[in-house]
Amino acid sequence: MIRFEFAVKVPLRMLDILIIVVMVAITVSLAGSLYFLVRDRGATHRTVTALSVRVGLAIVLLALLAFGFITRFMIPGS
Repeated sequence: MIRFEFAVKVPLRMLDILIIVVMVAITVSLAGSLYFLVRDRGATHRTVTALSVRVGLAIVLLALLAFGFITRFMIPGS
């Protein structure tokens, strides 16, 4: 029984860490797009690219959260 509990706890931590990493990456992408917006003043497309990366990361975050809820690795309210 102890091995089963250990096997369940390991993916839970990995999923939590992965979600936190994606959230930090979203924040970094948002800060980068603000920097490019102020620095370039609309002359280049770097702001649009950074915001596109942020949207992609948000989609990945939603997919990870959905995976966690569907597989019961994440239980709301616990």
